[in-house]
Amino acid sequence: MADSQRMTLTRRVLGAAVMVVGFYALAVLALRWVGIAPAREWLAQWGMFSWLVFIALAAVSLILAPLSGSSLYVVGGTLFGQNLAFLLSVIATLIGCSVNFWLARWWGRRLVLRLVGAAQVATLDRWFMDLQSHHSIFYMFLVMHLSQDIVSYALGLTRIDYRDFLIALSLSALTIVGFYIYLGSGVLNWLVDG
Repeated sequence: MADSQRMTLTRRVLGAAVMVVGFYALAVLALRWVGIAPAREWLAQWGMFSWLVFIALAAVSLILAPLSGSSLYVVGGTLFGQNLAFLLSVIATLIGCSVNFWLARWWGRRLVLRLVGAAQVATLDRWFMDLQSHHSIFYMFLVMHLSQDIVSYALGLTRIDYRDFLIALSLSALTIVGFYIYLGSGVLNWLVDG
């Protein structure tokens, strides 16, 4: 890897880290200011509508791949309670990543590159080559832990059957979402209450 590529990669990683830390800092400040209990009460008055909005936002954050649904999962775990947020986040993951798969399958690489972003092209190409030679559900499950949204696009560009994709996605969603909800929102709750 050339020095300029390393510098670019380092800047992107640092930029992403700053954005994540900034988001969590804002979430902590907002929840400390409003309070978790009043925020939960406000969401509860909207009932299932608040659930649908959360699912839609989290799914869209996966479809627009440079965004990340993980931050929403963590905040959702704090606001909806971990068990409900886990269910809502798994549904959002299944919807968002399925949309990614079918967008790639129907409209091909050009649209995927626009949605994923030019910065992800090299990563997408690597995954695409690996996925062409490994069609097992277990391999897809492992690779999805790297980035479900981008891998979903890459899998849509292959001849992998949607049923196999959905099985691998479901299994990976349970582990990834579980991590964010139960660990991430636990830390967020601790930061807000502490």
